Amino acid sequence: MKACGGPCTEGCVTLARIGENAWALGDSKRPDAQPLRFTTEELDAAGIDPARFGLNV
Repeated sequence: MKACGGPCTEGCVTLARIGENAWALGDSKRPDAQPLRFTTEELDAAGIDPARFGLNV
């Protein structure tokens, strides 16, 4: 799923659940770059809410 602060014409942050307690955070402007991987607790500590991306924890 994607989320952005405005029109997604300049790129968006992508978030995908990759396991029970694992997430991948990517950049649509850099599709060849490896996504960053986080636990649910790390996302929470960073203030990243999967619900903003339409995902459930």
